[in-house]
Amino acid sequence: MSYPLSSSDQSLAQIDGGNIAISSPDAIDEACFSVPAVRAVHNAYPNGTIVVFAPEDVAPLWRKVEEVDEVIAYDTHASARNLGQIIKDLEIEFTKSIAWENNPATGGFAHALIPIRMGTPERDLLPHLTHPVEVVRPIGPIEHRVRHYLFFMQKLGAVPFDKSNFLHPERPPSGEKFRVAIVPGSDFGNSTEWPLANYVTLTRTLMNYADVTIIPSHDRPGPAIALGKEVGRPEFVFQGDDNEVLDHLATCHGLVGNDGSIPHLAAFMGTKSLVLFGPNEPLWKRPLGTQHQFIRHHVPCSGCLLANCPLDHRCMMEITVEEVLGEMRALFSP
Repeated sequence: MSYPLSSSDQSLAQIDGGNIAISSPDAIDEACFSVPAVRAVHNAYPNGTIVVFAPEDVAPLWRKVEEVDEVIAYDTHASARNLGQIIKDLEIEFTKSIAWENNPATGGFAHALIPIRMGTPERDLLPHLTHPVEVVRPIGPIEHRVRHYLFFMQKLGAVPFDKSNFLHPERPPSGEKFRVAIVPGSDFGNSTEWPLANYVTLTRTLMNYADVTIIPSHDRPGPAIALGKEVGRPEFVFQGDDNEVLDHLATCHGLVGNDGSIPHLAAFMGTKSLVLFGPNEPLWKRPLGTQHQFIRHHVPCSGCLLANCPLDHRCMMEITVEEVLGEMRALFSP
């Protein structure tokens, strides 16, 4: 049975001690947006243990968050019962859990009978919660998605907007020559991709003065492989796994690419990013941090959020190579 969080319960996150299980959002961009909120949990539980349960492709991100004590990676096809058993087998007695969406970990928290299970009151999430936490925001301008997670923690009594919640992990030394990561694909769908021919022109220009690395998108490496072939440098295409790509992105001075998971990982690692937006809304889901910029041509159908464009793809087609190079000079110049 679920019990709405009352005003007397709003300091739950401030109780000293105890161990808390957190279910990471499944999508990489959403996981990045939830990191500041999890850091706020750490500040609210200075003497507790924080364990994040995350899909295998998202877990490397959480292993970079120093405030997280342990990360449990799981297969996305795992059942809630499987996750519940994993939780029971851990030598950790959880007193609370937090979940923002329904996934195997969230169901696992219920199977493991964690006493206080908090989360947003979504229909498919409610059956797994004991304490739904509703955050009502006034009608107004578009808010960045990070606030969804931060206001949740504020409702629990944490301090979400502290600067320490937004710091990036320690970065390895970068080389003297400017290194730029190019992301010509996107795991968000074809409609989010700038034409490959434009990336070919852009890359050939950048090769004259920069160290170029081409990063394949999650689940869609084709455009990166094609770009490497078109510019005659297939060795530019990064070959590392999910763990290695984070460290590689941190060695880059900048990134330019389509709206997708990779720019969010780069921003998380502190790499300045210029992101080309099409059907998505940058005010809502741009990479986190004011040092990152975006290019977006607002057209009548902007904000459609469609993975495949049924029209002429003008939101991306109207962005020119010259415009991108100009924005890169402004963003990446010392």
